[in-house]
Amino acid sequence: MYEQSLNILNMIFNHGYEAYIIGGYPRDKYLNINSNDIDICTNAPIELLESLFDIKKYNNSFANVVIKYNGYDFEITHYRKDYYDKSRYPKIEYVNTLKEDLQRRDFIINTLCINHKGEYIDILGAKEDIDKKVINTVKDADTSFKEDPLRILRAIRFSISLNMTLSNDIKDSIRNNYKLLKNISNVSIKKELDKIPFSVLKENFPFILDEINI
Repeated sequence: MYEQSLNILNMIFNHGYEAYIIGGYPRDKYLNINSNDIDICTNAPIELLESLFDIKKYNNSFANVVIKYNGYDFEITHYRKDYYDKSRYPKIEYVNTLKEDLQRRDFIINTLCINHKGEYIDILGAKEDIDKKVINTVKDADTSFKEDPLRILRAIRFSISLNMTLSNDIKDSIRNNYKLLKNISNVSIKKELDKIPFSVLKENFPFILDEINI
């Protein structure tokens, strides 16, 4: 699947646009963890993607498409900015640079990219955080968690699954903002809780359990 994704990046690159593997896969590859969680970001217009690939799904609200390529499904998202207004589902604005797109993401460890040559692209210092085994938010933690409170549980999940430490800013912000979880659906919360040992939450974040009551 990885080789297929590089083919996709090269097809887009050969038409004059950028494309990168982003998110969980580059992080896990850097950590030598097997993964098929491949997402792609690009500044290529939808018209080009439609001409190159078999598009299965198009979501205009999030500027992404799902394509079928050589038997695999890949999600491709246009570079964008997110604007939040009392909802974890943002309004979006298309942008042209990778750096602008990375600024909207949750944690620095998830901003590592892979280009069409299979090289790591690290604009925000993801490798440093991964090497130090520390999780930091891209924006300041309070802003990040207010934009999407579910990131509170995602931060805890990543710290456990990747054996990393939450930054002091994140720890403080969790205590300041955990009540925002009441604005998240029980379904979304349960999906995260199913991946977090109950004992960890009970020992380190009992106030969260008191708040969500699931």
